[in-house]
Amino acid sequence: MKITHSFDSPRNIFEKLIRDSEALDIRVNGDNMMNFVCTSFHMLEWLKKSPITDTEQGKRLLKKAQKEDWMRTCKDILNAKINFSIEIEDSTLEEGEVPDFTKRPKIQDVVHYKNGRKNFKFIVGTNEYNPYDFKNEIVDFYSFYFQTK
Repeated sequence: MKITHSFDSPRNIFEKLIRDSEALDIRVNGDNMMNFVCTSFHMLEWLKKSPITDTEQGKRLLKKAQKEDWMRTCKDILNAKINFSIEIEDSTLEEGEVPDFTKRPKIQDVVHYKNGRKNFKFIVGTNEYNPYDFKNEIVDFYSFYFQTK
């Protein structure tokens, strides 16, 4: 059996955005955030080049996306206009202990976050965001379009 995983439509990019969002649920780190930011921004580029631009709903989606603060934040990160960092407060770590970000955690970061054992900050320039709120706002924005199709 042969399976092809292709990227040939905005829906494929939306599905990648969901996977990138889930990766942040598992582990909040710079690599996963950069992947999510990149996919979020490039989703707009894929939409611009798709037949969606022929519909009023599609035109409104593109116009609204371009005005979103998160879109400007993603664009500025990808264009190296601003830097970002991830700050983690982790009550499960001993003083001086450094987590191994190359391994999948036994318990997802989102579970630790919800239980109050870890707190995360997505720091972009002088702005601070909760990474879960940031990613969920973006996923919700695009989900509205893709889940109504």
